[in-house]
Amino acid sequence: MATIQEALAAAVQHHQGGQLVVAARIYRRILEIAPDQSDALHLLGLVARRANQGAAALRLMTRALQADPGMAEPRINIGNILRDHGRMAAAVAAYRSAIALRPDLAVPYESLGALHRTLARPTEAEQAYRRAVRLNPTGAEGHNGLANVLQERDALDGAVAAYARGLAIDPTHSAACNNLGIALRGLDRPVDAMVWHRRAVVLDPGFAAGHTSFGLSLQEQGRLEEAAAAHRWAIAVDPGFPGGYANHGNARLNQNRVDAAILNFRRAIAVDPAGPDSHRNLGMALLVAGRFEEGWREYEWRLRCKDAPTHAAMPKPRWDGAPLDGRRILLHGEQGLGDALQFCRYVPLVAARGGRVLLGLPAPLQRVMAGLPGVERFVSGQLPTDAFDLHLPMLSLGEVFGTQMDTIPHRVPYLAAEPALVERWAERLKPAAG
Repeated sequence: MATIQEALAAAVQHHQGGQLVVAARIYRRILEIAPDQSDALHLLGLVARRANQGAAALRLMTRALQADPGMAEPRINIGNILRDHGRMAAAVAAYRSAIALRPDLAVPYESLGALHRTLARPTEAEQAYRRAVRLNPTGAEGHNGLANVLQERDALDGAVAAYARGLAIDPTHSAACNNLGIALRGLDRPVDAMVWHRRAVVLDPGFAAGHTSFGLSLQEQGRLEEAAAAHRWAIAVDPGFPGGYANHGNARLNQNRVDAAILNFRRAIAVDPAGPDSHRNLGMALLVAGRFEEGWREYEWRLRCKDAPTHAAMPKPRWDGAPLDGRRILLHGEQGLGDALQFCRYVPLVAARGGRVLLGLPAPLQRVMAGLPGVERFVSGQLPTDAFDLHLPMLSLGEVFGTQMDTIPHRVPYLAAEPALVERWAERLKPAAG
């Protein structure tokens, strides 16, 4: 008759070979003989987790710790289960308890780093991953995790180096190949990026994000038809991946194939109704097509995008177009100088509704707009909350005023140069005599 250790070894072999039902049967037999056998409890808990039986897995691993409080591995896996069930603070505590027992292990630091990243704690995530790679410099997971955090912090050179270290250890990691390509694109190296995106889809032909990333690297080189083909591949391998439709839509919009762009953005939204980027891009395409009512409404989703201005969330109410009756309204610029130059044409209309307009713009634009009718004063930086009553992002003025093609404010000129400057430059630019 096999000893418990021999039975455990056989079960582990089945477990590692993917024969989970057989492994679980042996673990249970061991526990019938030795109910406190900590390894069998822990490993049966892993099988339960694989079967999406989180509560059972948690009970088994807790029993394993009761049988042997000195085990670190069950603490890590308890943390993973707690994380899966949204109990983030308890998961952090579980990982830290594993670290306290085994400060030489990289795995709990990797798990802690991943959790901090999920919780949008980039500093803590980076610290955990750096500790993991110091403890285990030959572990690809730690390098890739560190690279992900650095990329999200826009430390792209560091991210590229960390991905390269991880891929030197495990060159078959398709997601890391793709992420390295994304970092290289961020460094304006689309040709180099294309190499890594291509490698990602060679390693995993069903990797939709890799196909669409390859398409984006082509797009950045102006190879729009090839890019569209790559995005179609992404859609073909995973029709439920919204990025394929969204990026296909962007490629078509860049080709001025507006109807095709609108169709793809709508498909992206059908797959992911809460995805703000697709709504924003649909809004832009609809505005280009002259379909203003829906276009303005969809374009409001830009304020939910990750790259939205930080001042999009204001402590004061947003203006809805109602009469202002002398109240102070802050109109704030958003993305670039060009947008502000276009949308400042609405300022006299806001003033005509009784508003005392504070115009929040970068200093270089304030002098250009010094003669704009309706501005009470220009502001920059953070204002005290008692300095204004209402606010509105400038690019939302079209939606608030219900602008259609024939109602775009078109009083020209709506900006005028300072007379003294006009006179000075007229003198300087006067043709030379003779």
